[in-house]
Formats: sequence, C-alpha cells, structure tokens
Amino acid sequence: MRRPTPCASLLLAALVILAGCTDARRYDQAIAILIDVSGTYADEKPEAVRIIKREILPSMEPGDTLLVMRIDSESYEEDNVEALVRLDARPSKANAQKLAIARKLDAFAKTKGRSAHTDIPGAMMLAAEYLTEVGSASRVILVFSDMEEDLPKGTTRELDEAEFRDIRIVAMNVKRLKGDTVDPQVFRKRMASWEDRVTAASAESWRMIMDDAKLPALLAQIR
Repeated sequence: MRRPTPCASLLLAALVILAGCTDARRYDQAIAILIDVSGTYADEKPEAVRIIKREILPSMEPGDTLLVMRIDSESYEEDNVEALVRLDARPSKANAQKLAIARKLDAFAKTKGRSAHTDIPGAMMLAAEYLTEVGSASRVILVFSDMEEDLPKGTTRELDEAEFRDIRIVAMNVKRLKGDTVDPQVFRKRMASWEDRVTAASAESWRMIMDDAKLPALLAQIR
C-alpha cells in the first residue's frame, strides 16, 4: 500500500485535530433587570416596562435568560423576583414565553405602592448570584433607578471583591433628583461613586445609558 507523503500526513493530522474540536463556547445571554419601586421612582415603573418590552424582549434569543427584580427597602430577598425565565430552544416556544413575560410585566407596572427605602446593592447582589448560577457567556445587570441608595436602619451591604465578576452593569433611565438639577455635580459624583464601587467588586464594565434605543445594539455587542 502506498504510504502517505510527509505533507499529506501533516494535513491528515490537522484535519483529525479540527474534527475532534468543537466550539464549546456558550453564546446565550442572561439579563437581570432591577426596577426601583421606592420614592418617586416608583412612578417610573410603566416606563421601565415599556423599555423592556420594546428594546430588550424582541432581541432576546432562544436559550437566553431574563430576570426581573424589584428594588425596595429589603432587596436581598427571593420574594423580590418578579419574573425569571430561560427561553426555550424552540423559537415558537420562546416567543410564547416572551408574550407571557410581557403580560406579567404589564401587571407589575400597574401595581400601587412604593417602598420607604432604596436597597440598590442588595438587589444587585442577589441578581449577581442568579447570573452566576445561570452561567451564561454574557451577563448583564440593568438598573432602573435614580441610583440614590437609602438603606433602612441596621441594614448593611458590603460587596465582595469578586461580587460582579464577569458581569456588566448598566444604569438605565436614571432619574435626576431635585438636588441634581440644582447642582449637576451632585449627580455626577453619585454616578462616579457607583462606578468606583462596582469596579472594585470586579464588574466587567459600568456605564450609563440615557437613550434607551441604544440598548439593543449594546446587548448585541456584548453577547
């Protein structure tokens, strides 16, 4: 039998190696959405839901995960989870799940009442735990809030050094407070403080988006 030439042998070996290699990388995305229901920001619930339905749900793909949570006085509680779903691999089933989530969010937007305090870090910590457990390739926390933390007396929140590892954090639809309009530096320092805080907790990135229409492109870019 004719023996293969050295070049042919090398080519055959390369093909065998390539055939044995599969792309094990995950392409699914997990999105945690935190909605502030304290103080005046509680009035923004319908707007937050509108953004989710228009800019986030349509771009989600089969296999993606969506988590929606409330930010209230004590946010580090599983009861704060308003919705949690992983989209089915079958597109028709995934679309049905999106419709169900949209209806659930509409009902949430109509709920009354507002919390007395604002536990933003508690919600972020719980969201990070969910995202880590899901283990998606792309993990994002979207925070709908004025980003003014106000913990109840006796409540402490200390972020671990690796709290947000492999997670990108985006502040969305940030409402300006009265003091912010009087002195914009108050607002800018508050946002810079959050950036320092989440970066110190190993967040992959931090940014604020004012134009919600840019959200689909961002989610696609970091997938």
